[in-house]
Amino acid sequence: MTAPLRITTGVTEDGRARLTATGEIDLSNATDFRDRLASEVTPDGSRLLVDLTGVAYLDSAALAALFVHADRIEVHIAPLNEYLLTVCGLTQLTDVHVVRPEESDSRS
Repeated sequence: MTAPLRITTGVTEDGRARLTATGEIDLSNATDFRDRLASEVTPDGSRLLVDLTGVAYLDSAALAALFVHADRIEVHIAPLNEYLLTVCGLTQLTDVHVVRPEESDSRS
């Protein structure tokens, strides 16, 4: 059984928009993720923080959604997804920050 995808939105302490996803993002729910991501990205040049530190699994459909908006997002991921985002080349197109568990408590 896969972990259900949960998506929430909010604002960071410095006032930037944030989209937070937890669970797993795969073909069964990537359309929901893509649509929510697209609705939160703004054309004004500000970068949306996409917090994926609670995502245990990403497939190519999730990556495709991120690539579409690479120039307007900053991605935070858990260490387990670092290799995937590096190999697929997303780290070459946007800021990707690996958030270690001890850091996640201090950034909330």
